[in-house]
Formats: sequence, C-alpha cells, structure tokens
Amino acid sequence: MKILIVYAPAGAGHKRAAEAIEEAFNRSKCDYEVHLVDSLDYSNWLFKRLYPWGYNFLVSKTPSLWGFFYYLLDFKPLQFFIGLGRGFLNFINGLAFYKYILRESPDCIISTHFLATEIISNLKRLKLYRRKLITCVTDYGVHAFWISRQVDLYVAASEYSKKELVKKGIEQDRIRILGIPVLHKFTEKQDRNESIKKLDLKEGFFNILIMGGGLGVGPILKLVNVISKCTCPFQIIVVCGKNLSTFRKLEALSISSKMPIKVYGFVENVNELMNVSDVMISKPGGLGLSEAFVKGLPVLVTSYIAGHEAKNLKFLEKNGAGIGTRGIRETLQMLQTLYASRDLLNAMKVKAKLLSKPSAASDIVLLALESVKE
Repeated sequence: MKILIVYAPAGAGHKRAAEAIEEAFNRSKCDYEVHLVDSLDYSNWLFKRLYPWGYNFLVSKTPSLWGFFYYLLDFKPLQFFIGLGRGFLNFINGLAFYKYILRESPDCIISTHFLATEIISNLKRLKLYRRKLITCVTDYGVHAFWISRQVDLYVAASEYSKKELVKKGIEQDRIRILGIPVLHKFTEKQDRNESIKKLDLKEGFFNILIMGGGLGVGPILKLVNVISKCTCPFQIIVVCGKNLSTFRKLEALSISSKMPIKVYGFVENVNELMNVSDVMISKPGGLGLSEAFVKGLPVLVTSYIAGHEAKNLKFLEKNGAGIGTRGIRETLQMLQTLYASRDLLNAMKVKAKLLSKPSAASDIVLLALESVKE
C-alpha cells in the first residue's frame, strides 16, 4: 500500500502542511509506504524555477499585480477559458509528473497545492488514475484554482471555507472540516517560564512576536523602530527569515535600544517563540494563522497580500482572534490597548483557541486510511 503527499513550493505553507501530514503518518505507525513529493521536481527545469520565483516576486515586489490576477483568475465567467490554458500549460510542464504518478500507482494521493490537484485530476478524468485524491486547502478562503470535480474529498480549514467550496460547486458530502495541518510540536504543552529561560529572554515583559515569513517581507524594520521607542514594558521578538539586510539592521538596533529586542533569522522553533509571546504581528498566511490558533495567540495584521491573505484576514477579524491595523502607529496603539486591557487580550486568546484544529494532521491521516479501505 502506498500514499503520496504532494505539494508545490509556491509559498512555504503548502510544504509545511504536507510535512505535518507526513509526520502524522509516521506517528501513526501505519504499515503504508508514505512519500512526500514536490510536484515541481517532476517538471522541466525552467518551470521548476519560474513557478516559485514568479509567486515570490509578485507577492513581494508587485502585490497589487498579484491581487489583480488573483481576482481575475477567480472570476467565474472566465473559468472555462482559464481552465483550458492552465490545463495545457500544466500538461506540457508536468509530463514527467504524470509519468511518475502512473509508475508509482499510489492507493491515495493527498495534495496541499492546487497544481498537484489539477495534474492528478487530469489523470482521473482520463481514467488513467482511478484511486483516491484528497485535497487539503491551506487557506481559509478558497480560490477557483482549488476546484476540481475529480477530487474525491476536500479538507476544509473551517465552516467558512466549506461554504466557499460549496459556493464554487463542491458537494457538501465531499467536504470534511478538519483544519489546516500543523506539526505536532505546536500542539505540545510547554511551560512559558522554562521557554523564556531556554530562549535567553528577559522575564516579566509583555512579549511581542513579529514574523516576516520565510522571506522576511513587510515593514519589519519601521515597525520595530516605532515600538522600541514606546515606554511600555514590551519585549520584541522578531523573525527576519532569509532577509539578511533586515536582520543586520535589527541586530544593530537591538544593541542601542532601551527596550529588549531579540532578533532571529530563519528559525525552526516558531512553536517556542509563539509559546512565550502575548501577541503576534504577522502577515495572515493560512499556516501561520493555524499555528497561532493552536497556541491561542492573538494576531495583529499590519500588511497583507490581496487575495488569499485578504480572505484569511477577514476570517481572523470575523472570529475575533485578531485585528487588521492600518499603519504602524495604529499597530502601536493596539499593542498598548491589549497591554492595558488584559480582559480584551484574554478574550482574543480564547477565541483563537476556539478556532484551532490541533488534531488536523492526524485526522487527515485517518481520513486517508478510511478512504483507501473504502
């Protein structure tokens, strides 16, 4: 018996979700052969490089253009023509992936990215692959690119996500609300004080975690500059990702600042950083929000990408687990309000926890195993 977990590295969240599912399979100790697969590894060299590069370039350098294409490609009257173009491009660039799927002939495929979903759906449409395809949507909103009649089961992040899937034509009995999968370490209980000591942070402060994602995008430097001049007993924990320039500037600022500032580059212990934090400032990516919800951590959003992140922010605010702020000054004011009003802060923490789906990864494993038995 063989199961493939397939993703594409256009944004870090798709891979992290796939890794969480793979980890859950390993923890389940099932006797299935499980493989984690980057679908772009089976495309031509140009497509493999341009696909993630194009996404990263658009969202970081030309976010308005990304937003325009997001909504244009989600426009229902254009779906037939867009589908023809996408199908042709994906067939040409994914030919090796088609052959890989046919050669491996897995009993079940779990996809965390719409590129893999579409390619496998084409095989199912042609009746060349007749087994199970499960698609895990890694945002709270749903774009038309995720939609395929050949998907056997959809894993939705929330009731809000389910409604969007139904609105786009997916039958309710093909949808399971299991959440966006996170790694097991986010679900583990950790003592805050022990984590503070382990991370060499100062005790007794209101800790603010600032996340810029893997690329370290957003107004991180300006944000830290403004917050660090505040007289509140704040401690700033900032993750710059792979943005070396911002990391160096913040390192220099941390030396001269009266407010304690801890600066990180790319890290693997986000779970520990969330554990010691009172509030997080971050872009509203689906995976990042899901991890914060599991930790019961309120989220402030200072910037977001039009499209999928805008929908994620709408979900966050609608459920009271976070707030979108307009500008750095408003962000500072919100931080001061949350520090002064612990009742408001605690209410947001409770609402974040209510949105969490800590068992999402293991529930997806059970769903896959049940679907194979059927």
